[in-house]
This record gives sequence, structure tokens and C-alpha cells, in this order.
Amino acid sequence: MPNLIPIKNRNKPLITADGSISLYSMDYMEGYRAKSVGAFTESLHKFYLASGIEKMLMRQDVRLLDICLGGGSNLSVTLDRVLALDTPYRLHIVTVEKQSSLFDTIRQNGFMWPYRGYEALRHLIDHGDMKNIRLDIAIGDAARIIADMTLKFDIVYFDPFGKRKNPDMWTVDVFRGVYNLLNHGGRAVTYSSGKAIRNDFVTAGFTYTVTSKPDGAFQEGTVFLKQ
Repeated sequence: MPNLIPIKNRNKPLITADGSISLYSMDYMEGYRAKSVGAFTESLHKFYLASGIEKMLMRQDVRLLDICLGGGSNLSVTLDRVLALDTPYRLHIVTVEKQSSLFDTIRQNGFMWPYRGYEALRHLIDHGDMKNIRLDIAIGDAARIIADMTLKFDIVYFDPFGKRKNPDMWTVDVFRGVYNLLNHGGRAVTYSSGKAIRNDFVTAGFTYTVTSKPDGAFQEGTVFLKQ
């Protein structure tokens, strides 16, 4: 059993390799972030840096689709970095999450870091807007929400639980839905490096590159591009 901090919730805080805290889902019996990598490290390199969102925000408004909240680490890292940018442009985030209880877990645990990012995320969960950032939340079946959504996005964070635990999210039909939601030149980033998953994304219309690795052992993720 992973190193869990006991609290009364279906999402248990989980200490990861870089010292940052992720969550462990008792429903899926899987961590939201890789314990061996570190929640902060994985979110920074496989999502924030891989997406190119920082450079994009320096030249235009950006709309980000966050598919499955990932314990909040992807958005907390993104918010922490974006709040430090000197940019006149706006970031509109739409996050899709099956478990509404996850938002309560984030609200109730002020020890998770980056602190500024999680503080901003808690504010956005409750109020929707902060400076030049807006957050909208959709609760429900992510595959169905993706199929029904009409907004267009510049970046997608694709972060469901793994295919073994959550196979309905790792299908060509879902990947085609993601492709259709992206603007041309947009990108979808994920922690997954599986060959079969990459091939299915290509079948859905994408090309791809791999994420760059920080020092030390680190499994690459994937950046899928809509040309």
C-alpha cells in the first residue's frame, strides 16, 4: 500500500518522490500522479512545459481543456507559473471531472504545494475568476462531455487514470473527440508513453513528439499535435 496520510475521504493524500503531495483514489486504487516521479515534477514536465502554454499566453488568449483533474496538481502548477507571468492575455480553463468529491478534497487540504497554485485553484473552484484567469467545471462522464462539447481549445491536458483502470477514456473515439475540440496548431499532452495509445491518437488524426526529460530517471510523456 502506498504511503498514505489517513483522512476521512475517498481521495487520500499521497507523498511522492519529490516531496510534493498527490492524491490516491480509493475508488480506482491508483495514484493521481506517479509516486516514483513526484507530483510536482510530473505535472511541470509532462503537462505545463510540454504544452507550451507559457509562450502561448505571452502572445494570445488561451483556452485550456483539463480532462480529469489529476488531483489538482496539473492546474496548481499551471496557475503557480501563470500568476508569475507579466501578460495582458487571459487564460480560460475548462476542467472535466467525474468525482465532485475531488474538489472538496482540494478545498480541505491546505498543505499541498505549490501553495500559491493550490490557493489559486481553491479560489477558482469557489469563485470562478481570478485576475486574468477563469475556471469552468463540468462534472460527469468525461467521454460524453467531450463528445457533446462545442468550445474550441488551444491546449488539452489529457490525464485520466490509466487504461487498465479506466479503459473507456483511452479509445480512438475519445481521441477523435479531443482532436475535434482542438484548434489547428493545438496540442494535447499526456503522461502516457504507451505505443498502442500513441498509435490510436495517430489514428484519430494527431502527430506526436515526446516530452523532454529532467535529470534522473523519468518516463517520457507524449505531446500530440493537431496540424
